[in-house]
Parts: sequence; structure tokens; C-alpha cells
Amino acid sequence: MFLQTVWYIFLAVVFGPILVSSEGIDSYENYYNEIHVDDEQAEAKTRNALQSPLQRWPGNKIYYRVSGDYSDQEVTNVRAAMTSFGEQTCVQFEEIEGSPPAGKRYVFFKKSPNMCGTRVGYQPLSFGPHEVVLNERCLTMPAVIQHETLHLLGLFHEQSRPDRDEYVKIDYDNIPRKYWSQFMAMDQTTTFNVPYDYESVMHYAKNAFAKDPSKPTIRALINGEEVEREMGQVRGPSEGDWTKIRLMYKC
Repeated sequence: MFLQTVWYIFLAVVFGPILVSSEGIDSYENYYNEIHVDDEQAEAKTRNALQSPLQRWPGNKIYYRVSGDYSDQEVTNVRAAMTSFGEQTCVQFEEIEGSPPAGKRYVFFKKSPNMCGTRVGYQPLSFGPHEVVLNERCLTMPAVIQHETLHLLGLFHEQSRPDRDEYVKIDYDNIPRKYWSQFMAMDQTTTFNVPYDYESVMHYAKNAFAKDPSKPTIRALINGEEVEREMGQVRGPSEGDWTKIRLMYKC
């Protein structure tokens, strides 16, 4: 049953100016756009890193294709994002035009009019390509492409790691009930003993999903005291993000 569960992380269209560094990746998240899942699945997708080796991509080379309706600049942005993984980890993404080698699944970057997202981790019981859907807005932001790639490699959000209560305090009173599952700490995954990372591209911003955006939904815990500070970013993977991938894929 565990291997048959499919988690999706989707990002919604946000109209207006390009996302700036003071905002987090959660600015794009919209769970109304998800595949319909029950509560157990919704909670499961917030875990930090998949433990099962069967849900990590086999080998260290992953093939990918880019949709023919991407612009030249969008293709360039995807390629740059994929290249960064080869530069920072031992996971190599190789672009293909036709079919991948026999027995190999591949990642397909697909154009979407209104959402961005992907399934989390390798899906051993699925057939066909592993799709990453991206709209035009997401395709302008390398950090969003990298964020989705970290998801497909097996990472969830930083603030849901099992030890997070030692590092952050969640203000559920300022979060709509329908989003509570996105803030649950999960104890069925691993952190690979990587220190908690407020700067992770997988971390929500301090006011993520806030009813009142002027008040944080997440506060840092420094020596046991609640402290308001910036969290998350859209510049790209942090050293902690890269380290988790290196450990997951035995680099």
C-alpha cells in the first residue's frame, strides 16, 4: 500500500510581479489544484525525505525530455536547472529526444496553462514518464524548477521534518484548517542527520498560508525562545538541500 500511494505537490498560478526573494516557494502552492486525495495521503506528502530506497530513482543517471511547446528561453532554464544537479551532486540528468534506453523511465517537462507540480519520489509501480508540469510563470524561475526537481528526487518540505518542533513553532490559529496538513511534523521519514535549514528552498516562508499575513505562521525557536525571522527563499537549493540529495543517492 505504501508504494502505491502517489503524492503530488502542485503550484498554482499567481498573477502579478515576478516573485521576489522575500517570498517563499509557498507563495505558489495551492492544494485546490491537486489530484483528489484522502486525508492520509494529504498528510503523507508533507514528509521531509522518503526513507524507502524503492522510491529513489535507480542509479545516478536520470533521463529527461522537454515538451516541444516550450520557448527557447524556457528550454534553456530547464537545462540550466538540470545541469545544476550534476554540478552539485552525483545525480546526472541527461536530455533525450526520443525514447530512453530500454527499461529506463524518464522525466517529462510538460507545459501547463495554470499549474506547476510533480509527484514526489520515484514511482516504481507507475508506467510512462514522470511528469513535471510547469506554467509560463514557473518556467521563468530556475528555483521553482529546482524545487520541483528536489520533489521528484524524494524531498518534501523542510518544516515538516520529524525534528522540526525543536526549531520552529507553528501558529495554527493563523492558518486555515484546510492547510494544517501542510505543517504537520512527520516521524516516518529521515533527515539524513542534516541540520535544520531555515534557508532551504523547500522551506515555507514565515507567513505561509497566513489568515493575517502581517503575523507569522512559523516562528524560529532559538534557545527555546520564539523568534521572528525570514525563512525559505527562491534563489535556489541551499547547501543543506544539496547535501540531502548527495546522501540519498550515495554520492
